[in-house]
Amino acid sequence: MFQRILSKNSANGRGSTAVMMQPQKIYLFEPNQAELENILNSPMPAGKAPGYVYFVQEHMNGSFKIGKTKYIEKRMNVFGVKLPFEHKLVYLIKTGNHHQTEASFHRHFSAKRLEGEWFALNKEDINWIKKGNYTFKINQSIKDNVGFNNYEIDDDSMPLTIKQIEYAKSLIKRLEKDYKFISDYSSLTQKDLNRLSGYFRYKNIGAINNLVKKGVLKLK
Repeated sequence: MFQRILSKNSANGRGSTAVMMQPQKIYLFEPNQAELENILNSPMPAGKAPGYVYFVQEHMNGSFKIGKTKYIEKRMNVFGVKLPFEHKLVYLIKTGNHHQTEASFHRHFSAKRLEGEWFALNKEDINWIKKGNYTFKINQSIKDNVGFNNYEIDDDSMPLTIKQIEYAKSLIKRLEKDYKFISDYSSLTQKDLNRLSGYFRYKNIGAINNLVKKGVLKLK
């Protein structure tokens, strides 16, 4: 099963490869095959929504997607179709409630969110994830403890972080030829950023149309 999941990736290495990207250095991680096989063969925690939370690194900018799925092999196959650049499954976690665990990790790394489910994680973050010394809320979500199911999942209406606002500005600038920004950057939400990135990542014109309807952009 593991070989099928990583059929498009070279998974022989265990460490990381340093790549110089001016003005900063990023690390492209190689999957640890034995580590992932042990996780896949381990028991699934009991809960209302058992599944996986996965950490996939894209090899264009080195950012990580923190996502969820009930069927990890099926999800990795979808990545091969949707993402136009190389990506690798670096780590995954089995959980009794994959919805809550994904939301818990998103909240934990909220200051490092770039867009949607994509985060600027570094070596220290990945090492922390692999050690498993998680916060109380993350551990509760994995165990799917009674009384924890009301924990609020990420809200698309949440405002952007400073880093996300800068990223949104860079995307909007690329639209200047055809669209005028008529809103305020401080009022942009996670959903707005997801729509902007969705347009450039998947050429989804419907995402731009929704931003026009909302009054964020105006056609010139």
